[in-house]
Amino acid sequence: MLIGETGAGKSSLISALSGEHFVSRRPMALEFCGPFINTPGEFLENRRFYHALITTAADCEILLMVQDATRRASVFPPQFAPIFNRTVLGVVTNTDAPDANPERAERFLHSAGAREMYRVSTATGEGLAALWQRLG
Repeated sequence: MLIGETGAGKSSLISALSGEHFVSRRPMALEFCGPFINTPGEFLENRRFYHALITTAADCEILLMVQDATRRASVFPPQFAPIFNRTVLGVVTNTDAPDANPERAERFLHSAGAREMYRVSTATGEGLAALWQRLG
């Protein structure tokens, strides 16, 4: 299951990892693509939807917290990961962007409770193999 704010790169990451063309229809609902569950960014951005994330995570083995390296702020609350009682991986996207700051993005994810980090670029493919192997 992938969670992250709107535009963080969840759909692009699913496409890159699955090898299938996945375009989010941007509904306010969960989307399933093979072994992946794409959650709407609004579920993370609005606390009243946290229960939907928690309930959905009950059926998942691994949760990917996705943070865009170009964002100057994060919507992940501190120590958010432990509430899921699942393996939580931090994934930093858009690491190839000129204004990317992957160190800052990792600090955001670390604050949110992710302890294992992966830096990826769906444009260049950097880091995807390592993440796929970990998910494997």
